[in-house]
Amino acid sequence: MNEFPQLSQSASLSAVDRGRGLRYLAIAAALNAAVWGLALYLVKDSPRLYTSLYSIVLPEQISRAKESGSDRTVTEPPPAPMDGTRETVKASYKLIATTDEVRRSAANKLGMTPSQFGFPSVEGGKGTALINFGIAGSTPEEAQKKAQALYEAFQERLIQLRLQQSAEVDAGFESSLGVVRKKLETAQLRLSDYKVRSGLASNEQIDQLANNIEALRRQRVEALAQQRDAVTRSQQLASRLNLSSQMATEAFTLRADPLFQEYLRAYSEATARLADVSAKFGAKHPVVVQATTSQATAEGALQSRGQMLLGHPTDLSTIARLNTGSSAQGSTPRDLLFKDVVTNDVDQRGLVARVQELDRQLEQLEQRLSVLSQRSSTLDALNRDVQIAQAIFSSTLAGLQVDKGDIFGSYPPVQLIAEPNLPTTATIPRRQPLFIAASLLSLLIVAGLLVAWLRQTSSVTKWRWSGFKQ
Repeated sequence: MNEFPQLSQSASLSAVDRGRGLRYLAIAAALNAAVWGLALYLVKDSPRLYTSLYSIVLPEQISRAKESGSDRTVTEPPPAPMDGTRETVKASYKLIATTDEVRRSAANKLGMTPSQFGFPSVEGGKGTALINFGIAGSTPEEAQKKAQALYEAFQERLIQLRLQQSAEVDAGFESSLGVVRKKLETAQLRLSDYKVRSGLASNEQIDQLANNIEALRRQRVEALAQQRDAVTRSQQLASRLNLSSQMATEAFTLRADPLFQEYLRAYSEATARLADVSAKFGAKHPVVVQATTSQATAEGALQSRGQMLLGHPTDLSTIARLNTGSSAQGSTPRDLLFKDVVTNDVDQRGLVARVQELDRQLEQLEQRLSVLSQRSSTLDALNRDVQIAQAIFSSTLAGLQVDKGDIFGSYPPVQLIAEPNLPTTATIPRRQPLFIAASLLSLLIVAGLLVAWLRQTSSVTKWRWSGFKQ
């Protein structure tokens, strides 16, 4: 009696299971349709974005050229730019490329606002000198134009930063150079002022002065030797002629006077006539008396003229010793000896005067040498100050010129190795990842519903088995 109710109950439960399965199947179909409909919509009708990519590379190192005169030699490379490694530069360039200044400049090139232009993606390749850029656009052409504008704006910004750095370096250059230039000018001014006050221009002046003193000393020795020779010769001549140089001079004085020579000739003639008539007549004969008077008159005139010429009384014996003959007779041996006496005396006097003058010059130069030698130490110190100031100025100028010439020190140049491409596929939405996501979501829906249906079916089966046992 109880078996029929159980059979009817089992049949009703089977119908419920089939209805439940159909509901789960309908739900799965509806959810899958929604997922794939959305995926197809995104693939077909949603707005598309295209990304244009390009890459730049940083230099491995930067060499600096130092000028030496007209020659330029490339020295060893300096440390890495910006006091860091290449990664530091890459990080700085990534920051610069995404700044508002660069985005605004790039957007202005295309007539866009910065928000319409968007944000670029910048990534640096690890372990390489590459920096990869990307920018999205609604069309491939727009994306490529944005990429090109971004690269140009990035380069322009680097140029601005380099010029700004160069201006700052120039200001520092002038300031630093002005300090060392002022020190150099001060040292040079002190040196010039001391040269004027001391009369010492250089140590070569002292050397030249010492050489002049030595030359004067040699001349003095030579003059003294010549003076001794002249004295010896004068003594020899004086001993031969029994005549001093003063008497030889007086002899030439008398010989050179025409009137004295006329008186001497008249006296000689009067003396000769007196001797002639004295041999013929007596002492009181009128002819002898007249000849004696003529001789006395000529003698008086001769002595008077000699006294006037020589400045002291002159008798006939002195005149006889000084007589060298008349100038009309020409040079005689006695005349030549007299000339030697006079010439040697003049030379001796000249040598004496020369030695005295040399002594005076030597005394002056030695005093000046002593003074300049004392001042040379101060001059050397001032010269050292100038040389040190010049060395500091030259080294500072060279160092500042190197830093000034290196405009790429903090912002090295970059090279475009991959130009902005024209994308052929959209990056948003991307078809393959979208289909994969839709497939995974469908599988998850089906798996979830299947698990739910199996759990509910298992619970119903347990209930049915317990009812059958009863």
